[in-house]
Amino acid sequence: MKFIVLILTVGAVFAVAAPARAQEPELVNQIVARVNNDIITHLDYENALRDFREELGRQMQGKSEAEFNAEFERLKSSVLDYMIDDLLVEQKAKELNLDVEPEVNQQMAQVAKDNGFQNVLAFENELKKQGIDPETFRQSIRKRLQQQIVIQREVLSPIYQRLNDKDKLKFFNEHKAEFTTQGEETISEIFLPLEGHTADEVSQRAKRLVAELRAGKNFEDAVQENSPTSRATRAQKGKVGSFKQGELNKDISAAISTLKPGEVTEPIRLQDGFQIVRLDERKPATLLPFESPEVQNTIGRAATMERAEDARKKYLKKLREESFVEITKGYVTAQAKPEKSEKNN
Repeated sequence: MKFIVLILTVGAVFAVAAPARAQEPELVNQIVARVNNDIITHLDYENALRDFREELGRQMQGKSEAEFNAEFERLKSSVLDYMIDDLLVEQKAKELNLDVEPEVNQQMAQVAKDNGFQNVLAFENELKKQGIDPETFRQSIRKRLQQQIVIQREVLSPIYQRLNDKDKLKFFNEHKAEFTTQGEETISEIFLPLEGHTADEVSQRAKRLVAELRAGKNFEDAVQENSPTSRATRAQKGKVGSFKQGELNKDISAAISTLKPGEVTEPIRLQDGFQIVRLDERKPATLLPFESPEVQNTIGRAATMERAEDARKKYLKKLREESFVEITKGYVTAQAKPEKSEKNN
């Protein structure tokens, strides 16, 4: 489960803006971990645990308290690891001197718009009313964007660039269903309503009409002669529309399954009358060609993302190995013992 320390939705930010519970100054400022020249304090860690607990609660709505507590205990040791990883990536972004201010401004404007504010200034004024420093909010967006660019440059781009034709063809062959366009059937109808007649009477009339159509009677003329003006398809010369696999009514789908374009079904009984359906066109499912630019682009992105998680983990492991990471005794992570560790080499 991916834990995101920085929550960038307005509602969530407002929610975490409430005053923290009073703690001893020594405990608040206690160093939980040193990561190169940066530190993670006890307050940072407690806030992250709280955010994680709230997010887990949202994801586990409907589960019992016992189930939730068990899952929280199982996963909470990963929180400090995520914090360390995020800090390492943030440090890498500073090393690369990434400038994301245009993107930060764009996202601030979008968040303001999404939450009903006329402009960024109005949004920032509301943040201040909620006790949130707008620059702190901007900084959270800035850090997230920088981290995304680091992963894009350091992890995803190298994967994409290393993909060769053999890799792409293998992915294509393993995911052919995803590169196959759905089949499509286009139909028209004639509807014969009961309108005071017995079902047997209308059924017999519908059967005679089917015989006439199969003998060459003009379909559009038959629509005008039989479908009532209240039927929407009458004004469309009987046209119903095009449907992909699974979209048509099962009875209609079965009735047209053996037809060739231009042929009509036997009368189909409906609640208020009988329907005669003509198959106008059938487009079979089609496998897109491997060589097409669209397929190549899709394969490149999808094959990259398929390898991304393992590559991301290896990259973060490498960052740790090249960095000084020291965890204070008593704090547990999934990757390190709950005691001070030596500098990783």
